[in-house]
Amino acid sequence: MKKYDFIIAGGGMAGLSLAYHLTHSPLKDRSILIIDKEIKNKNDRTWCFWERGNGPFESILFRTWNTVDFFGTTLSGPLNIGDYQYKMLRGIDFYEYVQAHLAKFPNVERRQGTINRLKDTPDGAFLIVDDEPVMANYVFDSTYALNLTKPERHNLLQHFKGWVITTEKPCFDVNHPRIMDFRVAQEGDCRFLYVLPFDEKTAMVEYTIFNDHLLEAADYEAALRTYIATHLDAGAYQISETEFGVIPMSDEPAPENPAEHIVRIGTSGGYTKPSTGYTFQRTQRYLRELVDLLAATGRPERRKSWFTKPFKGWLDSVLLNVLQNNRHPADDIFTHLYQRNPPEDILRFLDEDTSFWEDIRIMNSVPIAPFIAGAIDVMRKKIF
Repeated sequence: MKKYDFIIAGGGMAGLSLAYHLTHSPLKDRSILIIDKEIKNKNDRTWCFWERGNGPFESILFRTWNTVDFFGTTLSGPLNIGDYQYKMLRGIDFYEYVQAHLAKFPNVERRQGTINRLKDTPDGAFLIVDDEPVMANYVFDSTYALNLTKPERHNLLQHFKGWVITTEKPCFDVNHPRIMDFRVAQEGDCRFLYVLPFDEKTAMVEYTIFNDHLLEAADYEAALRTYIATHLDAGAYQISETEFGVIPMSDEPAPENPAEHIVRIGTSGGYTKPSTGYTFQRTQRYLRELVDLLAATGRPERRKSWFTKPFKGWLDSVLLNVLQNNRHPADDIFTHLYQRNPPEDILRFLDEDTSFWEDIRIMNSVPIAPFIAGAIDVMRKKIF
């Protein structure tokens, strides 16, 4: 039975990112096996995120913007995001770039297969992949499915459908993506549109919802068509690509280190921010921390603040509670946040880079009564 230094269970964004960061570290010569049941050769998703300066994937970014537009209840127009850039990365570009990089390392193996068993043992982590046993000093698992049904937790979904359209008329401002356009029927949920322009006649238009149930396919499409007809002077248009995705928004605990030789990464390890569904940038940050500690100490255990992380997690739970129980219209909540704070502070807040007092100031800018009710309900659930 072959034993590796590291096995990465799941070759999606989190797994490939971990392999990429390992090969840029002092651990680049260790034996690595990446296992995934699918071949990553399709443009199956798009990641958008904000960032200061240059990141590790700067050369393959599809688009970058210095300004973004917001349309809420009492605020509409461009947001000054300071020295942040809003960045768009296509899945296929990421897969091809990382896989080409990993191909330069003979110590990195790829295997298409299904993991039938994963178990911790005193000698390392043990896996069965399509009836073949393998072992590793550490397994990094992004395939573990969180339990999103516990009634004491807040479990919403961020689900979205997007079209890349080419229009008859030049109707897109290439310098101004729309990151949250709430000018759609809210239906008691949080519903908004992204518009990510490629050129004056081409853009991705994406309908996004935060709630606890998916829609019928026709409902997403009807909302997209209505938005295009109402808010874009497009004329006729053609759909060249379609994207659909579901991201959990949950405060279900997701231990990164459930066993001595098993580490969960990505959504499985709690890398998705519960209140927003943002994952890509947090995954890169957390994986770099993990690799640095593994190289320095031999242990892949990220250090966590005894106060800051639980407090920010509590804030996530309160926002989820407000959204889940429809305590206040979501479009008005996000409008308050961007209208009463410098937008770049909101981006730092969402990245969890703000201090305790900055968090208090930002939370004080939202409607107070529904958030007090949400906070009391969160405390009640935690106690009882």
